[in-house]
Amino acid sequence: MTQPVGAPRPLQQTAAHARLWEYFLHEENMIMQRGNLFLVTQSLQLVAYTAILSTGREIEHQADSSVLTARIIAAFGIALAIIWLYVGHRQIRYTSALRGRLVALVPDVAETHAAIRIRGPKAAVFIAYTIPVLAGSLWALLLAVS
Repeated sequence: MTQPVGAPRPLQQTAAHARLWEYFLHEENMIMQRGNLFLVTQSLQLVAYTAILSTGREIEHQADSSVLTARIIAAFGIALAIIWLYVGHRQIRYTSALRGRLVALVPDVAETHAAIRIRGPKAAVFIAYTIPVLAGSLWALLLAVS
């Protein structure tokens, strides 16, 4: 909704701040949703990997084919972990820039941010960096032993 031409400046600023806040919440939510999507995908890959290897060991003539398929799944898991890391990095940088704008423009956000700030990395940092690195390491190990 647009403000009338003669509208007071504070109302326009309040609307702009509200939009910025909503945008920040949306982007913060996207970090969590993407993390969930990647984690579910990695979990399904791991189930497929173990199912293929366990089935291949039961039937002698399919063992080589099963190992090759498992290696392809593990390589895909590494690629997906790298993509997850890249997407998470971009999202964290983008969200940090939005948070900085909010803290600079909206006094309430700056006060709340200062009051609840806990030392150490934010949870989103773990979702964006640590979990993909662990997943990639898992796939690299599985690829090495298969």
